Amino acid sequence: MNGSNYLLDTNFILGILKSNPAVIAEISSRSVYTSECFYSVITRMELLGYHGITADEECLIKEKLAHFTSCSLTSEIEEAVINLRKKRKYQVTGCNYCRNGTLFRP
Repeated sequence: MNGSNYLLDTNFILGILKSNPAVIAEISSRSVYTSECFYSVITRMELLGYHGITADEECLIKEKLAHFTSCSLTSEIEEAVINLRKKRKYQVTGCNYCRNGTLFRP
């Protein structure tokens, strides 16, 4: 791997949790390691703040997130996402941003 770091959004992590074939294929084809994966504090709030989440689901999510690195939102990340949205017309929750500029879409 080339040392890329991937910032995964809520939908992509849900795809991992649900073993979505497209998400699993994307991870496999790129040989992505959990040590290269980050998630934002917003993603954590969305996943764990879901109305009606069960204790088992919360435990599973926390276990999965423990394999990734939590990434607070910095001005650099905010600007990168703003610029990407301007260029490609994506919604912030509609795609997975990577620090190297590559996009993952489940």
